[in-house]
Amino acid sequence: MSVTYMTRIKVMAFFVVCFVLWQALRHFPSFSDFSSQSLDHRWNSGAPSVSSLVSPVVVTVFYEALCPDSRSFFTKQLLPTFEKIPHLIQINLVPYGKAKTELTGTGYAFSCQHGPLECQANKIHACAISKLTQADVQLRYATCMISDNMSPEEIGEQCAQEYSVQWKAIVECAGGREGDELLKHHGDLTNSLQPTISFVPTILLDQSDDNQPGILKNLFKEVCGVLQHKRMQLVPECH
Repeated sequence: MSVTYMTRIKVMAFFVVCFVLWQALRHFPSFSDFSSQSLDHRWNSGAPSVSSLVSPVVVTVFYEALCPDSRSFFTKQLLPTFEKIPHLIQINLVPYGKAKTELTGTGYAFSCQHGPLECQANKIHACAISKLTQADVQLRYATCMISDNMSPEEIGEQCAQEYSVQWKAIVECAGGREGDELLKHHGDLTNSLQPTISFVPTILLDQSDDNQPGILKNLFKEVCGVLQHKRMQLVPECH
């Protein structure tokens, strides 16, 4: 076979390969389709944010409705922290504190650290927590009440109007057996703490009662500490 013939075969094979590649590339989008705007859109719409992948810190608050320290914690720490990072904390409210529960022939009798008025207010809080399942409304309503809880029913109704809450369901609950059962339940939760509660409010972060002074002073900082140092998670909102 001559060298000239072999050369022709190679040239023809080269053109065939080029033709096949050209046909294949015709079916791919042009480079302009992959503009930076298009790529940014695909990244933003397809990838979840870092914070959305972080499970919230569970903040459990054991408090009393007429306790000045509880009021200060709600208004200066708990609500402001929730407003900053609502997706990074899950709040559980437990109104009872240093109250006592006694079983009677007809149900339960309660005695509270700040007197009968506090027991009434604690029941209203307990019923509100039970009836209001939306986290932000529940917290704002409880904070509104505890800001001025010396007339529990009056402030409860005022706050209900402010946050479009069904007051009738709450006050009926607080005045009946349901309210007693709910307050008894909160008492059981409080009494299960080890060590037993010695200061009100007591706050747990992910079931830990470490560093109570720090939590009372700067809840936001302590929640971020749990996320970044104990869980070793990257949370942009904490910077």
